[in-house]
Amino acid sequence: MRKGNIFLAATLIGGMPLLLVGCGTDLTPQEGQQAPLGREETRKTNFGKLFGDDFLFFGESKKFDSNATTGMRVNPYLWQASLDVLSFIPLASADANGGIIITEWYSAPQKLAERVKVIARVNDRQLRADAITIIIHKQIRSKNGEWVNAAVEPSVVTDMEDIILTKARQLKVRAGQK
Repeated sequence: MRKGNIFLAATLIGGMPLLLVGCGTDLTPQEGQQAPLGREETRKTNFGKLFGDDFLFFGESKKFDSNATTGMRVNPYLWQASLDVLSFIPLASADANGGIIITEWYSAPQKLAERVKVIARVNDRQLRADAITIIIHKQIRSKNGEWVNAAVEPSVVTDMEDIILTKARQLKVRAGQK
């Protein structure tokens, strides 16, 4: 049982006496009540610890799992495979949390009058065929030098998705998770 103390303090401020008086109360929790938490316990409960078995994740306390891919909302093997397969094209942006990769326009050296831009979207945390979506934009240079949109054969998109899925499976097997 902890009880507060009565305290009395006197000081002089500018020649005027100042008297502070406090009175204590019984700090023992009553039946059915939880003992009040201190500052550190409240911080840990509300915000997590920066080090230790919890980690700070946007104001929430989350248990740290060293095997988990913290912060990624997409399958890490599909994400890495997508980056690997598209590595020959410069990236415009890549968002691991959203699972979106957008490339710059790319022209193959043997087809300079044709260019493509690829958008890869990893849709899920599971390694499944429907967890990757590829969109390819294709343009062809017209006779007057302007880029004109052109159709992309669906087989090209399917082939790229298959290559990414195969690479993702290889990465997963290499990591020892069958």
